Amino acid sequence: MSQQIYVINAALAVLLLLLALCAGFLSGSLALRKTVDSLQRGSIATLALLGAMTLIAIGKVTMLIATYSYRSWFVLDSALLFLTLIMAPTAAIAFFSLPRLLQLSKLQPREAGTAVSRTKRRAASEVGLVVPIQVLVIEALLYAAINVFPLGMALRKEVLVIGLLVLMSPALLIWRQSIRRRRIHRDDGTSTIHFIKRVVFITMAFMLLAFGIIHTMNNAKTLSEPAERDETLQLSVSPAFTGR
Repeated sequence: MSQQIYVINAALAVLLLLLALCAGFLSGSLALRKTVDSLQRGSIATLALLGAMTLIAIGKVTMLIATYSYRSWFVLDSALLFLTLIMAPTAAIAFFSLPRLLQLSKLQPREAGTAVSRTKRRAASEVGLVVPIQVLVIEALLYAAINVFPLGMALRKEVLVIGLLVLMSPALLIWRQSIRRRRIHRDDGTSTIHFIKRVVFITMAFMLLAFGIIHTMNNAKTLSEPAERDETLQLSVSPAFTGR
């Protein structure tokens, strides 16, 4: 049972991280869209990713409730991490990012291929839209690392402290996005740095997926070995008692 819980928990954390990476990449590049149609599609795609992440969060909460009677300490520890690292930035997204994404998703171009105006580009690069999603990416990375790499309770508490310190990252992200928004009219998204960012993003996504799957399976195998030894021991001892 512990093996199944670990695999499901780690799989949900890795999937949540991948979706967060995609949402962070899309939201950060919305202001670089050339046409209103593209900006609208990008906003809808970001909303879809956030919706998928909400479904995963519901699945995570459901799993915690279902396993509470089995391992109450594990559920309480995992729930604390989930609320701190995932639900806090998700609440910020619902309050700040979601209304702005909904507005952009409702854009209706006068004709196909209409260029995005400077006003719309600045709206797509607002701090309130981009930063909450970027914070979720950082928190999801930390959350996935904690769940994929099994740690002792003492180390988990230390990592939680690190997570609380990471909550200070919005200040840096807000400063960065504010500067970017003021200069967005001079950035058309065609520079070499944007190409490099796209390559790094795609590479990172595939590496995280592969590493998460491989490491989770290896840890699951490690967790199953003691259970298999106990089962073998029970089978070998039972005949002796039966013979008496």
